[in-house]
Amino acid sequence: MAEKAVNKPGGLRAQAKADVTRRIREAAETLFMTRDFGDVTTREIAQQAGIGEATLFRYVASKDELLTMIYGDQMQTLVDRLEAADDALAKLPLTVDRVLQRIYAFYEGRSEFFLLHPDNAARYLRQSYDLSSSGRERAMALGDRVVTRVTTILEKGQREGLVSDVVEASLVALNCHGAFLHEVNRTRTRGFEPETIWERVLVRLDAQLLPLMRSEEAGER
Repeated sequence: MAEKAVNKPGGLRAQAKADVTRRIREAAETLFMTRDFGDVTTREIAQQAGIGEATLFRYVASKDELLTMIYGDQMQTLVDRLEAADDALAKLPLTVDRVLQRIYAFYEGRSEFFLLHPDNAARYLRQSYDLSSSGRERAMALGDRVVTRVTTILEKGQREGLVSDVVEASLVALNCHGAFLHEVNRTRTRGFEPETIWERVLVRLDAQLLPLMRSEEAGER
């Protein structure tokens, strides 16, 4: 006869802790997706989660850590999706247009991520340069995945004679990535409309990529 399942105290505590963690994350996401980081307080997050502020700090060290978790999860989902879409394109014959299409897709996707909430997204994206940030390593790793994929696309283009090999592919990929992050940072400091982010990034990508394309197709989109 099968033994009846028994809820052990440790299991109940773990379940309760997981429930509080979930409510904290959901509360933080709701607030960070609608308001600037500086306008959201830990007290509000705690209230939204249905807990006390002291309890909140038993689960997270700071408001920055919450932003890191929320936006880090969203960025990971985005990079996973972009890589999956690129895997499908990689099965098709490579052309100059397809080299460009595949690279543009990564930065158009990241531009759309930025537009979900420009100030908070910019704060998250800058974490890869902040030695004190708890999210630095994860943010760097996600950025490195994009740089690695763009490098791979360019190297294949070079092997097939579609892309000039006068410049190392990894350096071009790093420059593309740097251009995107620079435009993110320039949005507020230069007073640009956030909605122009992809337009500005595309101009910078074209400056990096089009001179390396070995076909008249490079001017077509």
